[in-house]
Amino acid sequence: MKNKIKYLFLLLGIIFFGFLLMDFGIGNIVVNLEKTGSYFLPIIGVWLFVYLCNAVAFNFIINNKSVSFFRVLSITIRGYALNYMTPFFHLGGEPYRVIALKNNLGLGGALSATISYLLLHFLSSFLFWLIAIIAIFAFIPLNGLGFTVLILCFGLFLIAVFAFLKAYKNGVIKSLSKFIVKMPLFRRFSTSFSSREELLEEVNRDISDLVGKNFRKFLAANFFELLSRFIATLEFYFILRSIGYAPTILDSFLINAGASIISNLLFIVPFELGVKEGGLYLTLGLLKFPPELGIYIGIVNRLRELFWILVGLALISMSGDTVSDKPGIKNSLKALDDGSDII
Repeated sequence: MKNKIKYLFLLLGIIFFGFLLMDFGIGNIVVNLEKTGSYFLPIIGVWLFVYLCNAVAFNFIINNKSVSFFRVLSITIRGYALNYMTPFFHLGGEPYRVIALKNNLGLGGALSATISYLLLHFLSSFLFWLIAIIAIFAFIPLNGLGFTVLILCFGLFLIAVFAFLKAYKNGVIKSLSKFIVKMPLFRRFSTSFSSREELLEEVNRDISDLVGKNFRKFLAANFFELLSRFIATLEFYFILRSIGYAPTILDSFLINAGASIISNLLFIVPFELGVKEGGLYLTLGLLKFPPELGIYIGIVNRLRELFWILVGLALISMSGDTVSDKPGIKNSLKALDDGSDII
């Protein structure tokens, strides 16, 4: 039944994507791709700085000198490449992060660092959206309905921020741990985790300490993760500039925030097919840009994702961090299956 629902949403996404594609016109897409030309360099290049900020945030959480920053950056790019390739939730890179860090940090340390960063990533999304709503209130005239919807969203996002902060100190961590180890790349751990309460307690304690004992590092990690989202805003600025528009940085920021809110609300659609473009369509219309540009911006976004997927896969192939190739990971899997000590 679940697969039928997934395929239904995939079909709806394809239909909506096709509608937007026909509305904009394939000819217009070709023309705009030619216009974009050399702008693809900054559009793709912006994301190197995004990943640098992500890696700095992740490095604050790892807090272990045995893992070089270059390795953290490489794992970050690899993890996000796998996320792009995951149809639902975009969490395919999380079990890979655990595998890549396990030899340096131990299984408990790798799992706590990965979950801490995942929570931080979600938290920064809600903070980013809260800032966007404040900017809308400050700079964009709203009617009664728009004002009401934004007030409601602001309240919900604020609640979400407090919920994620609280999640660092309660049993949500165990639930996340069990969810991650049941994912395909990491599934073999799941049968052993039910009897590994001490490991989950260690993970829970490490994550709680991030806020309780290392609060400055937590704030620093949060700052860089949030900064990465603001830097990503420049992608929309360069895309619109490349096809003859003159957006402000505020316009680009609101396009980024508005589209990401809509795509995250409809995360169940595989690969956000049609959802990303639909979110851009609605957001561009609200900001007085031609809404049909959403399909073109979405296509450029996907070309940029494809580039970084290829980079991530190349880094994975060079790293050798795979379950089948790493003896240390093989031994740990065997230890888990045998019930022996792994930390």
